[in-house]
Amino acid sequence: MDNCATRSRQLSVRLLFSACAFFLLFPNNPVQAADTVLPQLAQLQPKPNRCVALHQGQVCYQNIVLSWYVGQSGDFCLYQQQAEQPLHCWQAVSSGEYLYAFASESPVQLQLVNTQNKTVVAETLVEVAWVYKTNTRRKTHWRLF
Repeated sequence: MDNCATRSRQLSVRLLFSACAFFLLFPNNPVQAADTVLPQLAQLQPKPNRCVALHQGQVCYQNIVLSWYVGQSGDFCLYQQQAEQPLHCWQAVSSGEYLYAFASESPVQLQLVNTQNKTVVAETLVEVAWVYKTNTRRKTHWRLF
């Protein structure tokens, strides 16, 4: 019980310190300052976020649901990094989902781009993992009997 009380006191001190630091930095108008300090909330989440292939170096195939959310409505496109053509685009919305047919042997970076000002709003990485890594032993084995 003593450990729990110590942790709650530490948390209270941290919260108080954070609030005091904020008001010291922005004494005139904290509400307006909070709008300028906090970045626009944007999320791009893949489910699942990892594709698992049987052997290292094999192409991994997986259907991945990409869910995204942005603070305000706009026109957005989903791109695979360094690709010229978008995977999908949306107009006048603040959220969406896309079923992505993943097929790669290496990780893939995906980006949500605001098409009005051509800025990357959110990005995520779909990783690739293997059940069995490449066998480093030689293929030929010598047997005497």
